[in-house]
Amino acid sequence: MHLVRLAWFFIVLFLVTWGWILWKVPRGQAEDQLQQPSDLAEVIKKQFGPCFELATERSAIKVNYLHPKEGGLPWVTFLTADLDGDGVEDAIIVARCKTPLVDEVSHNYRVIDPYYTNYGYGNPRITAQFNSADPYRQNLVLVIHGASKEAWRAATPKAKFVIINLPFDSLSLTKVSYRKRLIPALSLTEEEQQLSSAVFWDGKKYRWSDTPSQ
Repeated sequence: MHLVRLAWFFIVLFLVTWGWILWKVPRGQAEDQLQQPSDLAEVIKKQFGPCFELATERSAIKVNYLHPKEGGLPWVTFLTADLDGDGVEDAIIVARCKTPLVDEVSHNYRVIDPYYTNYGYGNPRITAQFNSADPYRQNLVLVIHGASKEAWRAATPKAKFVIINLPFDSLSLTKVSYRKRLIPALSLTEEEQQLSSAVFWDGKKYRWSDTPSQ
């Protein structure tokens, strides 16, 4: 009888402890930690080159992060969604690299800048220098369009993109209205400035919009 009570004690203790952890960690952050693959850093190196590293924490230096507010937006580094609408899962990864253009040919990805393209400056070889010293724009968004049954883990994905100069300190999934259709999109939030925008695939390329819907 004593052993049964002791077993129940440890079961209750485990459930209470796990519940406390989930309560303390914001829901989105907890989900991200559970979903992030253990070999994600290896996938990044293989698909994009040695320069790229997973952005494990925010790069922006802000006073409110020295004294974090309860309930602040979580730092999400990995998401999956069917961004290009082909029925195959794609990967979205937040990373950093000081020279994203160097391995573009050897690793068969495209560096794009939908943010400045929206304002008429669409050449990433030029715009990559615009915010090189800005901590708010040091994060790159890597997108892997999945192929076959292996989806984004395929040895040769359908397409790969490095998106530069996006204004965000929090990333999540959303849907936007484009040409009378709701399509998947990335929601970009600048928490301190209380601004939001979106990036989505229009069927041919990625577009940036300064409003949640198009």
